[in-house]
Amino acid sequence: MLRKIPIFIANTVVVLTILCAFGWVVRETTKGKQWVPHRVSRSITFFTTLPDRLMVAKAAVERLPLVYVPSPENFEPVNELEQDVKVLLSYANANWKRTIAIKNLRTNKELKTWSVDRLANPHNRIMHSLMLPDSSLIYSLNGVTGLIKIDKNSERLWKQDSIAHHHAINIGADNTFWANTYGKDNGEHIYYGARFNIDGREFPFIDNTITQFDAESGRILFHKSVTEILIENDLTHLLIKSDSPGDPLHINDIQPVLQDGPKMKKGDVFISSRTSSWIMHFRPSTGKMIELIEGPFMSQHDVDIESDSTIIFFNNGGQTLKGERPSQHRLADNLIEVAPQFSGIVRYHLGIGKFEHIYPELFAENEIFSFTESLVEELSGGGYFIEEQNSSVLWVLKDGEVKYKNILNSQHEGHHHLANWGRVMP
Repeated sequence: MLRKIPIFIANTVVVLTILCAFGWVVRETTKGKQWVPHRVSRSITFFTTLPDRLMVAKAAVERLPLVYVPSPENFEPVNELEQDVKVLLSYANANWKRTIAIKNLRTNKELKTWSVDRLANPHNRIMHSLMLPDSSLIYSLNGVTGLIKIDKNSERLWKQDSIAHHHAINIGADNTFWANTYGKDNGEHIYYGARFNIDGREFPFIDNTITQFDAESGRILFHKSVTEILIENDLTHLLIKSDSPGDPLHINDIQPVLQDGPKMKKGDVFISSRTSSWIMHFRPSTGKMIELIEGPFMSQHDVDIESDSTIIFFNNGGQTLKGERPSQHRLADNLIEVAPQFSGIVRYHLGIGKFEHIYPELFAENEIFSFTESLVEELSGGGYFIEEQNSSVLWVLKDGEVKYKNILNSQHEGHHHLANWGRVMP
């Protein structure tokens, strides 16, 4: 028995020595000491971060897919609609399946549905689906696939995967449609496809393209780099003014003109850039910019043609990039307070530079704000459908009042469906 005590002490000393040595190497590794061999450093990092990675993996398994949004506490819906408001929208009915539906907001009834299943990723979104007169649909899994067309029974008709789609799809003239796209490079769609230089500093950035398709076959009819449009129209300063140098374009909408008017021609398009906060009236037939629209709006989305001389759009009204609260200096004893900023609807009169803000008091009173995405559509019976995308709350504003406010309830308690750019239907 007495002989075992020295052996126990000796073993304890050896173990403590090894632990101390290991701990010291770990400390030196975290300090970035160069004398630690790379393979040793990598092995130690892998071993010591294993618990963290297990916790991250556990959280990922338990977390709902990103197509669900936490619902506001004590949410109170409003439905004072007197006329039907039918919206084409999409939602997840299971991790690997999506439903596209025409829903009547007034009655809360679904009028028609399509199904998309066998998705590869539970986070995939179907955004801004486009229904054609024969009830066929054009859609994409945003930023993942090309464009896909299905018939009224959800059977696939074609897939156009030479490009990648993102954000909006809009009907064009003569059985065509337009979409925001990325060209593909070695199978990838997010890559630096262009660059500019300032004072010897190189800034590679993501190029965007605009594309017109034949709606019957999916064949590409027109395809153009937005960077090339800026170069050809002497507008490259727009790249430099963005506070997102790696993504200074971020085109989020292309709205085609369907008939001639005093301020526009059939075949023209309006292009919206989020990260540089501009809208361009562009004529593809000549390659010329007709009008560049900048003004009292920021990070806007969803340009719509309201009349032959006006457009409306959703003004997100926030910074392009979320900045941290400045803390370098102390606060003054007497601060000048600026009113809180909210999103809004903006009307622009083409050619004369006049802007109007629609229902700003309703946006402020209801604190309607979305840092990214969102849309507005004017309703045929008057008023506006609003998708406040980040919170995924749907609104109808009319006659200075909130006529509708609701969320898309999901099968998961405490969460509702993420809004995916609904489209008002006739």
